[in-house]
Amino acid sequence: MALPWVRLDSNIAIHDKVLSLLADPSPKRWQAATSYVFSLGWCGAAGTNGQVPPYALTTIQGTKETARLLEKHGLWDAGINGWQIRNYERYQQLSETTQLKQQAAHDAAVKANCVRWHGKDCGCWKTEAA
Repeated sequence: MALPWVRLDSNIAIHDKVLSLLADPSPKRWQAATSYVFSLGWCGAAGTNGQVPPYALTTIQGTKETARLLEKHGLWDAGINGWQIRNYERYQQLSETTQLKQQAAHDAAVKANCVRWHGKDCGCWKTEAA
C-alpha cells in the first residue's frame, strides 16, 4: 500500500552514517547519498517496507556500486532479493499500517454517510463495512 510521504530525519546532514558515506573517497558517494534519500521515497510509494529490489536501482539513480557504498556505511543491508533500508520499519509507517488506516477511514466515512442520510439509528453501514 503506497504512502503519500515518508519521514526524513531533519538531522540527516549530520547523521553519523551519512557523514561516513560522504567522507568516503569514492567519487560515487554523492550519488549514493542521493540514492539513499530517493530509496526512502520509492519504498514508501511502492509499499515495499524498505525492500529495494535490483530493478529499482535505476529509478532511484543508483548502481550496484552505490548500493555497495550504502551497505559499507550501514544505510542498507544486502538481502536475497536486493537490499533492505536499515531501520526502515523503525522510522517509517509500514504498508500494513497504512492499509489498516485507510480501511478505518473508509469504514468511518461509510458510517458517517449512513447516519447523515438515514439517521443515527440506521445500522446499514454495518453490512457495508463487513
